[in-house]
This record gives sequence, structure tokens and C-alpha cells, in this order.
Amino acid sequence: MRTSSSITFRGLWQFLAVLCVGATVAYSQNAKIVGRVTDEYVDLALGGALVQVVNSDLKSYTDDQGNFVLANVPAGEKMLRVSYLGYDATETYVEVPASGTVRADVKFSSGEIVELDSFRVEGTLVGSARALNRQRAADSLSNIVASDEIGNFPDQNAAESLQRVPGVALYRDQGEGRYVVLRGLNYTFTSVELDGAAFAGADLGERATALDVVSSDMLSSIEVTKVPTPDMDAEGIAGKVNIKTKSPFDGDVFGAQAGLQMTYSDITGDWSHKFNGETSWISDNGKWGFLVAPSFQSREYGSHNYEVADAWDQDDDIGPHYFPAEVQFREYEIKRERKGLTATIETRPDDETKVYVRTNYSNFTDTENRYRTIIPFEDGELTALAAGAGTVENVEGLARRLRQREKDQEVFGAIVGFEKLIDSWTLDGFAGLSKGEETRPNETSTRFEREEGDVSFEYSFTNPYDFAVTQIAGPSILEAGTYDAFDKVELTNESGEEDSLDLALNARYDFSGDNRAYVKFGLRMRTKEKSSEAELIEYEDGPDSFSFANLQGAITDYPFLKAPRIDPAKVNAAFFGSEDSFESSRSVEDSVFDDWNSEEDIFAVYGMAGWSAGKSSFIAGARFEQTDFETRGFEYIEDSDAGTPIMESRDYDNFLPSFQYRYDASENLVYRASWSNSLARPGFGDTAFRRLINDDGDEMEIGNPYLETLESTNWDASVEYYLPSLGVVSAAVFVKDIENFSFEQSYNSEDDPEYFERFWNENPSLTGIEEITTFSNGSDGDIKGLELAYQQQLGIFGDAFEAFGLMANITFLDSDATYPTREGEEIPFIGQSDTVGNLAFTYEQGKFFGRVAMNWRSERLREDEAIGGNAFEDLYVDDFSQVDVTFRYRATDNWTFYTEILNITDEPFRVFLKSPNGGPDRNGQVEEYGWSSNIGFRWHY
Repeated sequence: MRTSSSITFRGLWQFLAVLCVGATVAYSQNAKIVGRVTDEYVDLALGGALVQVVNSDLKSYTDDQGNFVLANVPAGEKMLRVSYLGYDATETYVEVPASGTVRADVKFSSGEIVELDSFRVEGTLVGSARALNRQRAADSLSNIVASDEIGNFPDQNAAESLQRVPGVALYRDQGEGRYVVLRGLNYTFTSVELDGAAFAGADLGERATALDVVSSDMLSSIEVTKVPTPDMDAEGIAGKVNIKTKSPFDGDVFGAQAGLQMTYSDITGDWSHKFNGETSWISDNGKWGFLVAPSFQSREYGSHNYEVADAWDQDDDIGPHYFPAEVQFREYEIKRERKGLTATIETRPDDETKVYVRTNYSNFTDTENRYRTIIPFEDGELTALAAGAGTVENVEGLARRLRQREKDQEVFGAIVGFEKLIDSWTLDGFAGLSKGEETRPNETSTRFEREEGDVSFEYSFTNPYDFAVTQIAGPSILEAGTYDAFDKVELTNESGEEDSLDLALNARYDFSGDNRAYVKFGLRMRTKEKSSEAELIEYEDGPDSFSFANLQGAITDYPFLKAPRIDPAKVNAAFFGSEDSFESSRSVEDSVFDDWNSEEDIFAVYGMAGWSAGKSSFIAGARFEQTDFETRGFEYIEDSDAGTPIMESRDYDNFLPSFQYRYDASENLVYRASWSNSLARPGFGDTAFRRLINDDGDEMEIGNPYLETLESTNWDASVEYYLPSLGVVSAAVFVKDIENFSFEQSYNSEDDPEYFERFWNENPSLTGIEEITTFSNGSDGDIKGLELAYQQQLGIFGDAFEAFGLMANITFLDSDATYPTREGEEIPFIGQSDTVGNLAFTYEQGKFFGRVAMNWRSERLREDEAIGGNAFEDLYVDDFSQVDVTFRYRATDNWTFYTEILNITDEPFRVFLKSPNGGPDRNGQVEEYGWSSNIGFRWHY
């Protein structure tokens, strides 16, 4: 295997070599037209505008900053036609020389705006116009969310800004969007990039990238690419999310804005605050641009929860019905802070050159107190049991617990890049550095128990969410004095890092002629290092003063089971600084087994060609990626004092061809079809090489560095009709055939003799092992989907509708996967809902804007849990629908006031398990977040 340094140096030499070749290409005698398309009224660049040479097939679309290039234009007087959804097309004459470059800037003035009475492309419509035009211009099937005229999204973080895109759903954590679920596939299969470069994830052990760490205030747009082209990184079988930060050339010479917001939480009654600002300016000569955008948000809220989850038992000793072995009542206090800073320097010394430096810093701190009451029915005497009820007497071990946790995540990204036109060649490249880090310092779990078994209960339920527990005998469990036994305090420190270096270089050559043919090729090298470290210490037999009675806190409005809390401030004052008064022991197992480091080096090359024939255009090519992987961990035998370092390495290749077809029936009617291949590398936590052996030496848990890459073959077809009144009607169908799903599996020597014979031969020192739990490949499946979307300003239906807009989309999904642990069954993909949809009505009249939006998804197998041993052990997340309301008033050209009400119907998170023989569904979890409200203002220069 090559070392990380050797592949890095080789990649750098190749990077420089291709750059030198591109810089010395032969001179071509073809002229170019370059220019920029902007809106004179709102002073914004218009990305996605269609620029055509009239009476020829020469055309181009503007980039994010409104720039366009038309290469190989014949000499003479030419007419340019520029069209942009929401505007009347404009035309201008250009005198093209025999060679060289001529500039033609285009500005849409207020008189050219499509007039539908009061309809004007301003305010919130600017974001819609930017998104739809860039979506129309995209080479492959994409969806784009863009900020509005004053650069704002109506959402809390980057994940929530995507929730209304067709085919997108969210994995939510404590009511906030965290991960993107794209086209029904688990969030771990969505690739995330920042300005086109690798974006390091901060989550411990995860390959998935959480987007709640990124404030939406720092973004210009977010692109969701559903069909990859060969020049894109192959990672992400679900698709790719590209977070695009703001550029100083997005707007006019100088721009500034600021916002202040107050947030109210219904559950806690707390008020929180948020601030964001931005300033950008362009030098007098127009060649340098600068942008700085800070943001800060603090949000205090809570949630109420109770759950049985997978603690349901069924065996011959308790009869034919499922029995809840344990029920937990949980109350959460949550404080989340987001800090962000974007800084950009960009220079454009001439029409053919762009160089930029973009930096982005995000910090996310999640502070959480979790109060738990645990009732272990399994430690009592079951005296009656029915399908939806039971009686349990003399329950022992009732527990009250407090977990105090602070999770701090930092992500830093820096990208240095360029774009250069040299006659018929276009060169671009970047060097990106990204670092993600998560720390969980001094997490404590304080535990008290009730030793006496003189408490009895009845429970009953008719559906999963009316689970009622009633105490029928014994001292009240709500009294603090009954929890007389101190169990322990667990003190945990965890940390993890991910470092990524990303280098890319691309070269494109445009041939002369009417068929608009080109070839493009390039290379990319990415190195990624992921590490995890943990330390666990248990403190027992503390002083008599460390009792529940002395640490008792308040009784709150928690609705499911009112009980005195353990007070966090009292625990901290009594524990920290007095650790020597407890008996302590370090958990070597937890402190060693979770320490590991993995390195992944990827070198990729690609080649592709594009050409046009009339209204048809084609892209064909292939991408080759070579991966070197090395992982280090420890082998630990239970009850030993230390672990033994171990390591493993491997390398593998992936070849990924693709073909795409596009037919522009008109400027606004686009058909697409494609065949492509993509991949998803297995999770770092699953492949980290580490062994945990029990003290008898016959059982072992082990990571599997030889897990195969998931591979997906994709077929897509779509049609999009872009409405002149700023809207779109679209339909897309897709099929993904996926191989090499991985899952956790246990093997034993009696049932799996071939597996153990191979294992013993490869590991002669471990011949005593008779049972192994590890991660394996072996599952495959397919997913099919239909995406329908409609968006339009409704003034075309008459004066009465002139201020109204409608956005609606729905995605239908169907999947089947096979798992060796569930032979004979076809199971939906974990995390896949059959239906995902959005509906939003908007009203914008004069200075007022209002919106009512609903987001929903049907039930699904829970994505953060493994499937059960049978269908009645599977955890399902129930259907979910959230309604949000927004009102804005633009008092002046510079000041806007707004209020938003989120989750207005107090939609809970609900989990259930199915029951056999028609029995009632069983409780998994119920968690309520209440509604929240944002009130604030924005100032815009």
C-alpha cells in the first residue's frame, strides 16, 4: 500500500504537470464573447440566464455571479439574446472581431420585468428566480435553493433550508433538521461539499455530515445534484449537496445587511436571540472583491419524552403477549448555539481570469440536561398480562438519573481556487482544506436508585401513544427520599476529528462549429483522516452528603410523570473538586475500544465529452477512483489493564461510466435521461480495526476494514417546463440498483464453519474464538421513485390571484432490500418513507409577504437503528407533518420586520413497533417539542 505522503506527492506532481500542459496549449484564432448579466433594480447577479447568438446554435448559461462565455464565435455583427425566467428577453448587438475577446454586459431594467399587475421580481421572488434559472441551466438533474433579495433563508440551519426540495426529507434531532435524506436513502449515503470541495464532518465516528452545524445566514445557495456527471466526485449514491457561500460579486459595488431575531419556545417559555451581518465591497477598478459575514444564534428550548423502545419481551415464561421490560420518562433542557464566519477575497484581473480564497468557520454547541425516571418492570413480579395491559408487583431498582452533556462541534474550511480562459481552453482548479472536530468534555451521568421492592404498577395502552402507567401500591415514586441508594457517577470525555485535503484540476476544450462540442478531463486527489478517542471513569461509594435528598431539584410541568429532578448545579458543586471522596475506576474497555484512527486516500481521474445536435445534447464519460485505506486500533481482552495496538490496510478501485441526454424542446421545456454509476464508502466506525475479546477468550467484537464499497447503478428520466410567470412543472422517475449494503451480524462456529475456518487460518492466535460479532456485506436492493413538482405565481389566472403563489411537490418511493439475517423477507430500505411531500401558499402584495408551508413524510424504518431479528422487533418512525407560518413587512427599502411560527400544530416525534396476530401497535417513543416563534428585523443597504 502507498503511504499517505507518497500519494500526496504523486498527486501534487500530476496536478502541476496538467497545469503546465494547460498553460501551454496552442493558440486558437477564434473569438470569444464574455460578459455579465445583472438586475439593475435589485443590484444582483443573475445566474442561470440563457445567452444565445441569434440564428446559430451558440449558447451559454451564466454562472452564479452572472458571468458567461461564448467561445468560437465567428467574426461579424452578432445579436445576443438573453432570457431569464421572470423577465422579458432582451437583445443586444455585438461586433465580434476575427480573434480575441469582446465584452458584452447585459442589465435587465425595471421596465423589462414581466408585468403581471403588481408582480415584480423582488423580495422573496428573487430567491425563486435565481433557483429556477440555475436549475434550468444545470447540466444534470438538480434542485437549487437560493437566498432571497436580501440574502436570507427562512430557516435555522442548512439542513432545514433543503426540506422543501422534491425528494428531500430530514432526519431531525430534538425537532431540528440535522441530516439530509435524499430520495429515500439513509442520510449516510448523501455526500456534502462546501463550494465544491470536501466538507469535513464533525460527528464522532460518522461518515455522514450533519448540516445543523452550519447557519443558513452564511449561504448564497444550496445545490442538490441527483444525477452525477463524470467531473463530480463519485461519493454519494443518494446524491450530492453542495453548500455555496456568498461571493462579493453576487451584488453591486457595495452591500451591507444585518439582522436581529428573538426566538420563543413554547415548552420552556424561554426567549433566545440571533444576529447575522454581512458586508461586501468591490474595488474601484472592479477587479477585487471582499466579503465578511458573521452570524450568531443562541436557542434555548426543551422536549418531553417517554419510551419503551426495543425493551419489549416475549417468551414462554410470560405468555403470548409482549411485555414492556422497562419504561423511561425523559425530560430535556436544551441550549444550542451557532457561531459562524465567512470571509472571501476574490480577484478578476481580466475577463479571462478569476482567483478566489474562501474561508468558512462554523461552531455548534449543544448543551443538554436529560432527566430520567426509569421503571424496570422486568425487576418485579408480573401478576397479570393482556395484549394491551399488565400488572407488575414489587418492582425493584426504580431509578432517577441526570445526564449533563455538552457537545461542541467546529468545522473550518478554506479553499483557494481559480478559473482561467485561454482561447478555446477553460482551466479551473482548487486546493481545499477542511477540518471537523467534536468534543464532549466532562459528560456526567448521575444515578440514584430505590432498592426496596415494595412498589407495584398497572400499565395499559390501546395505541402506542397513550401508554399509561399507574402506581397501585407502595411509597410514591415521586418522593425524593425514596431514592435512597446512590449508584454511581459516570464521567466521560470523548473527542473526534476529521481532516480533509482536497486538490482538483479540470481542463475543458471547446471545438469550433455549430455542434457545441467539447472535451473535458481532470484529476482530483482527496486525503481524509478520521479519529476517535474516549475516556470513561466510574465513581461509586461517595460521601453520605451526596444523596438525592441533598441534590433534589424542582418539580416542573413535564406532562407524563411529575417527579423531582436531580439539580445540575448542586451535582456539579458537590462532585467536581471532590472526586477523591468517591471510589473511582477507569473503564479500560470503553476507554480503549473506542480509540482508533483511519486514513483514506482517494485519487481520481475522469474524461468526458459533450456535444449537441440541434435541440439535443449529450454527455458521455467515465470516472476512475482508486482508494487506499489504513486503520489503527486496539485489541482488548476484558479485565486486562491495556490494549494491544493493531492495524490493517487495503486498496481498491472503482470504474464509473455514465451517459446523459438532454433535449431542449424550447427555451423553457427540458427533457433529460441518464444512466450513471455512483458509490458510497462504508462508515468509518464500521471499518475501524479494533477487537474486543471476552475474558473467556471465546467471543469477540471486531471492526471490518474489508467492507466493500456500496455501488449503485442509476437510471433517471425527467421533464421540466419552466413557466414564464416564474414557476415550474416537473416530473422525474428514477431507479437505483444498489449492492453491498453492510450490517452488523453475529457468527458462531457451529452454524458458520466455513467462516471460522477462514478466520482461524488468517488469525492462528485466535483459534479459541467461537463467536464473532462484526459488520458484513451481503445485502442488496433497489429503490424506485416518482417526483412531481409544481411552483408558480398565480397572477396568470386573473387579477384576484395576482398576489398569490403556490408550491407543491410529492415523491412516491418503493424499495426492496434483502438481508441474510431475515431470509425470505423483502424489507424496505431503512429510513425510506413511501411518500414525502411539501405544500406552501404564499401571498405577496406591496410591502407584505405571508406564507403557510407544510412538510410531511409517511412512516419509515428508523434510520438510526438496526433492523430487528424479526418484523415485530423493527422500530418504525410514524408519519410526520409540520406546519410553519411566516409573515414579513417591508417597512422601507432598507428595513424588513418579520415573525415566524414553527411547528404550529406541535407535531411530535413518534416511534412504534408492530404486534403479531392483530395486537395493538406498541410504544417505541413519543417526544414533544411544542411550537416556537421567531420575531425580528432585517436591515439591508
